[in-house]
Amino acid sequence: MDRLSAQEWDFIGCHSTERRCVGALSVLELKNKTRNKRLFRVVDPPSQYSARSQTLLADTRTEFGRNIVDTDICELPLFTDISALTAQVSDFIAHSCGKIIVDISSFPKRFFFPIVKLLINNVQVTDLIATYTFPATHSGFFLAENPESWLNIPMFGPNNYPDIEADYAVVGVGYHTYGLPELLKNEYSKSRVKLLFPFPPGPPSYQRSWDFIREIEKYYPLKNKNQIVRVDAHDVSDTYSYICSITNNGEASSVMAPYGPKPMSLAMCIYATLTNSPVYYTQPRIYNPDYCVGIRIANGIPDISSYCIKIHGKMLYSL
Repeated sequence: MDRLSAQEWDFIGCHSTERRCVGALSVLELKNKTRNKRLFRVVDPPSQYSARSQTLLADTRTEFGRNIVDTDICELPLFTDISALTAQVSDFIAHSCGKIIVDISSFPKRFFFPIVKLLINNVQVTDLIATYTFPATHSGFFLAENPESWLNIPMFGPNNYPDIEADYAVVGVGYHTYGLPELLKNEYSKSRVKLLFPFPPGPPSYQRSWDFIREIEKYYPLKNKNQIVRVDAHDVSDTYSYICSITNNGEASSVMAPYGPKPMSLAMCIYATLTNSPVYYTQPRIYNPDYCVGIRIANGIPDISSYCIKIHGKMLYSL
C-alpha cells in the first residue's frame, strides 16, 4: 500500500468480537492514511453467546480507541434488509474521496459480498483495496451454529426464475458444510462440481478441510480427483484465474458456494459481480465469539494482506 499514490483513504470495516477487526485500521492510522470511516457492528440473534459477545465488543471498542468515534459505527442485525446496508454504503461512497479500503477480516459473507459489489460497480470509487488480517490462532471451537436454509446472498440471486442448473458449482472448501452435501445432491446433480481446496492448509486446517470433503462425499460421491482443485488460500488472483479458466471467462454458467477462507471468498465475490453469477450460502444464525483469537504478528507488525481491486479507475480483474 505504501507504493500507491493515494495518501489518504476512506475506510469500511466491521466492529466485531474478533480482535483482528482492529488490525487494518490501527496500521492505517499509524501511517495517517484514513479520512472517513464506517464500521458495521453486525448483531446476531440472541443466543447463549450474547453476554460473552457484549464483553468482547466492549474490549475491541476500547482497542479502537480514538481512531474512531461512536458516530462512525452503524449497528445492523445479521439478517437486516439489504436496503438498509446499501443505503449506508451508498451514503458513505457519496461522501468519500473515491479511494476506499474495505477490511473483510471480520465481516459475515452476507455483509461483505454486497459491500464489495457496491464498491466495484460504483464509478465514483476509483481506487479499491480489500484487506484481511490473520488471527493469531483458531480456538478449535465451532465457528457458527444453526444455519439457515440454502439461499442466495443478498444482491447475488439467480438471473432466471425458476433457477436453472448451472454448468459448474464452485465450492470453497472450509471447515463446516452446514447442509451443503444434501443440496449438491438434490439441486446440482447435473452440474460439474469443483471443490477449491485451500493450500497450503497447515494444521489444524488440513484435517478440517478434508473432513469437509469427506462429509460431501457421504451424499455426493466425487467422480474423479480433478474435482478437487488446490488453490492458494490467500491469493485472490489465483482463485479468480482458476474460476475464469474452467468457465471460459464466464461463457459457462456457474453458481458459487463460498465456504472457504475469506480471500478465496473475495475472489468468488469479484467473479460473481462481473458475471452476475448467483452465490448461495447456508448462513449461520449464531457465531461463536471465541472462535478466533488475537492478531498474528509478522516482523513486529500485524500480519495483513492487501488486495488491489481498482486502481485509478481501472478494474484489475477482467474476463
